[in-house]
Amino acid sequence: MKTIRKLSHYIKQFKKDLVLTWVLVLVESVLEILVAFFLQYLMKGVQNNSLNEVIMWASVIASMAILAAIMGILAGYWSSSAAAGFGHNLREAMYIRIQSYSFKNIDKFSPSSIVTRTTTDVTNVQFAFMMIMRTVIRAPFMMIFALIMTFVTAPQLAWIFLIIIPVVLFFLIFIAYTTHPIFEKVFRTYDDLNESVEENVDGIRVVKSFGRKEYHISAFEKVSSFIYRSFIRAEKRIAFNGPIMNTAIYTAMILISVLGSSIIIKTSHDPSPALQIPQLTTLFTYIMMILMSLMMVSMVYVMITIARNSAERIVEIVEEESDITSPENAVTTIDNGEVDFENVSFAYVKDKNVLSHVNLHIPSGTSVGIIGPTGSSKTTLVSLIARLYDASEGVVKVGGRDVREYDLKALRDSVAVVLQKNVLFSGTIRENLQWGNLNASDEEIWKACDIAQATEFLKAHPQGLDKVVVQGGTNVSGGQKQRLCIARALLKNPKILILDDSTSACDTHTDALIREGLSTQRKDVTKFIIAQRVLSIKDCDMIIVMEAGGEIVAVGNNDELMESCSVYKELYESQLRGGDFDAAE
Repeated sequence: MKTIRKLSHYIKQFKKDLVLTWVLVLVESVLEILVAFFLQYLMKGVQNNSLNEVIMWASVIASMAILAAIMGILAGYWSSSAAAGFGHNLREAMYIRIQSYSFKNIDKFSPSSIVTRTTTDVTNVQFAFMMIMRTVIRAPFMMIFALIMTFVTAPQLAWIFLIIIPVVLFFLIFIAYTTHPIFEKVFRTYDDLNESVEENVDGIRVVKSFGRKEYHISAFEKVSSFIYRSFIRAEKRIAFNGPIMNTAIYTAMILISVLGSSIIIKTSHDPSPALQIPQLTTLFTYIMMILMSLMMVSMVYVMITIARNSAERIVEIVEEESDITSPENAVTTIDNGEVDFENVSFAYVKDKNVLSHVNLHIPSGTSVGIIGPTGSSKTTLVSLIARLYDASEGVVKVGGRDVREYDLKALRDSVAVVLQKNVLFSGTIRENLQWGNLNASDEEIWKACDIAQATEFLKAHPQGLDKVVVQGGTNVSGGQKQRLCIARALLKNPKILILDDSTSACDTHTDALIREGLSTQRKDVTKFIIAQRVLSIKDCDMIIVMEAGGEIVAVGNNDELMESCSVYKELYESQLRGGDFDAAE
């Protein structure tokens, strides 16, 4: 019920369509019941050889049947409109909520699971909702109206339905109850399936170069086979719906035929017989209406069983609260790019710190190099500045204030981050660069491209800034993508610029030119440069040397570290004394 109440909020502006559908279906159901009821009068007219009666009742029945068909068509239209709108609202609500997630929230669900929930799960719920709209009124009312009419038509036989209906409902509910856990497992496995496909497609070049096609096919087939076997198990149970319904229908028909015929024969000579053939024929119509309504209920119940888990997974997304939000009365102005780490610790998993008791003071306008092996938490350290994650302990300050005091948008507008994995979106290069500043002029764009060393290859292309980037940016080289992402970050005019190994695909000469442009044209910006190459950070005002486990082993400039830090000195000599330094110079 909690899930239903939560999802009902997303019907919103389509409530009118929903109510209209219910009214139309109700009218349709009443008309169909009346068609069956008036059928006995038509048959009496035939028995009485009264042409006028036959024409009159035939006209009444035909009019009602046509009107019922019109009501059904209109109900179908409005139910489709409401269901499509409901699905639209769900997807929109999920997407908006996902945009507010922190990295920690994303990690909780995984991207593949989020994709499944916003596509397959929404489709399941939307389709179930459309069917429910048509049957939640139609099936119960048809069954109730038909049951009432059986008591009006032949009360001495109506008790048969009072026995059959509860028995059928029991079996239908039992089947649905036992299949729900299976579908629950299936939808969890869909996440794994999507993750496998996503991983394989993203890394298709690596898969092909290492000849791992068979391995990935085998892994895919394993997950796919589990889904297949699970669906077979569930469908085998659901397949009992048909036989149960047929058994109920034929049992009711046999009992009514035998008992009804017996009553007709026994009372045929009475002045007012208890049951006549037209009434018995009408009773058969009611049998079909009642049991078809039960069949509808069973079909919808199966859909609800399938959609139930999807609905729960959707609610998980829309109810998930981001662990990083803007505070009340948030500060919206960042005075400068000064950064402080005060006894900061951080853990992705509770009690397993990847950073412990970090203390740093970085004045505004300082260029900071961060170097260390893979797994030394370099990226984690700078992620705390823009509140991509929150420190587990201690305080991170920007401009002299705790980052948790700032409005998130204001903070992230002042902190530009170029992450390790550079992403360009489908569209033109101009559109991608304007992510940094929607109102940036061509002059501002070219100035940022000059600093990022992207101007040369852009002007060499006939379309320049209007060159189209395909999805994933696969028609742009790694080095070009990195330079465009740096230019995009510069267009934000940030107070703090974080370059997370973002020149790794560039040659040392281009890397040096980018660093020179940043130091001469963006002197007031505090710059964090994470790199694996000593050459990329040796000229920084401050260099932070980290080791595996997130330990900061030394802080200082190049000359100081060469004197005091054996780890840095070893890196310097191994990378630069062999000739790289001279080549770069």
